[in-house]
Formats: sequence, structure tokens, C-alpha cells
Amino acid sequence: MSILHSYRWRRRIAFTAIGVGVAVPLIWLGVRYSDPGNPENANGPTVADYVQTRNVPFTPVQRRQVHQVLKQFIATAVVRQNVAKAWDIAGPTLKEGLTRRQWDNGNLPVIPYPALDKGWGNWSFVQYSYAEGKKHTVGVEVFLFPKPKSGWSAMTADVEVFKNPKKHWLVDYWMPKRFHGPPAVANTTKAKVTAKKLRERHAVKAKAAKTPAKTDAITATQDKARVRGAWWALPLGILGLAILIPLTIGMFVWYRNRKAERAYFRSAGDGNSGPDT
Repeated sequence: MSILHSYRWRRRIAFTAIGVGVAVPLIWLGVRYSDPGNPENANGPTVADYVQTRNVPFTPVQRRQVHQVLKQFIATAVVRQNVAKAWDIAGPTLKEGLTRRQWDNGNLPVIPYPALDKGWGNWSFVQYSYAEGKKHTVGVEVFLFPKPKSGWSAMTADVEVFKNPKKHWLVDYWMPKRFHGPPAVANTTKAKVTAKKLRERHAVKAKAAKTPAKTDAITATQDKARVRGAWWALPLGILGLAILIPLTIGMFVWYRNRKAERAYFRSAGDGNSGPDT
């Protein structure tokens, strides 16, 4: 006798199909979203080498100290006069891969610029100031005027200084950022962009940059949330199909067998309804 003709076997097959249909998607979801990731990533609760940074003020006293350091650095390393004196106020990033002899010979990673004396060490604004452990790091934008007849324009440079454990400020980064106005080709030529105008220009740019950044952040957050919701639609759809398909098959088999049983009993009853002899 066929298994499908047995009511108990049909019920067992239906329950087994439902269980498999529910268990398989759940197992797949568990395996899919329980990936531990790259073992080299910082997955633990603490990271031994990480030191949290915090924003700290850049006091007037510190500004004067940095002004003197920048003045000395520009007068030596940037202008390329007595560059050996800049070795002691240069940070490890600037001196990386260089020997003292190479530095003294002018082989240093600082682009030379014929800075005018009165432009040494002035900055238009402080870009950041933070502490990492006992190390205080400050980023400033330095504004320089060129010497007359030098052929150079006024220049701004991104500079990073930090205070070492010995309480000395060191210049760890120097990179020209932008040139302003015509080049100095005569004694009467002066840079037309002053520090005040430069501050106003950066204030306008900073204000204009905040709005797109905020809009992009909101858009990115919405897109990210929308993508996450779309990912859940696929496994939910698979789970729904895994449940509905076995139920549909089970109901169809049950209805067909029930109909066959009714027909059998009806025919059996008709056969036994003849007259008695």
C-alpha cells in the first residue's frame, strides 16, 4: 500500500515539510549574520594601543610660544638659511628617513619659500587643537608674504606642531596650501590678500561646507537605513515561501485523499444496498 494512502504518514510528511521549511531559513540567517569578521580587526572590548583624543584649548601663552617656533623654522628651514638650526625644532615626521648630515646639507622635506621677515609665523586661524595622552597637537594655517622681486605670490601653508614631553613645541608637518595674488616682481608690489580678508574667506567657505556635509550625512543615513530594510525583505520572503509551499502541498494531498475516501465509502455503500435473498 502506498504511503500517501495512509493518513498518519501524510500527517507526518506534512509536519516534517513544515519543520524543514522553517528551520532551513532560520539556520541560513543565523550563519549569514553571525560572521565574526576579520580576526585582525579590533573586535574585543578594549584595544591596548588606543589612546583617546580630546579637544583642548590653544591658550594665548601657547600661541606666543608657537609663534616663536614658527618664526625660527621659517627663517631657517623654509627660507633655506642656516637649516641646521631647524633640526632641533623639527618633529619626527619631517626628520623621518633623514640623517643629521642630510638635513644640514639642505636635503629636507620642506618646500623652500622666500618669506618676508614681517610675515614670519603669522596664522589666519587655528584648524584644530587636541591632546592625545600627554601630547598636545595643534594645526594652524600660516600666512606668508614673499620678498620683493622674488617672483612668488603670498602663500598659506598647513602646519602641524606638537608639544613633546620636554615641553618644547616641534614643527611636525609643513605643506604649502594656496598662493594668493600676483607674484612679487617689484619693490612696490605687495600681497593684496591680508590676514583679515583670508579669515573672512575661510569663514564663508566653512559655512558653505557645513550645509552640504550635513545634507550628505542625512542622505547617507537614510540610504543606509533603506538598504538595511531591503536586505530583510529577501530572507522574509524565502521564509514565507518555505512555510506556505509545504502547507499548500499538505492541504492539497489531504483534500484529494479525503475526496477519495468519500468516494470509496459511497461506492461501498451503494454496493451493499441490494435486496436480501
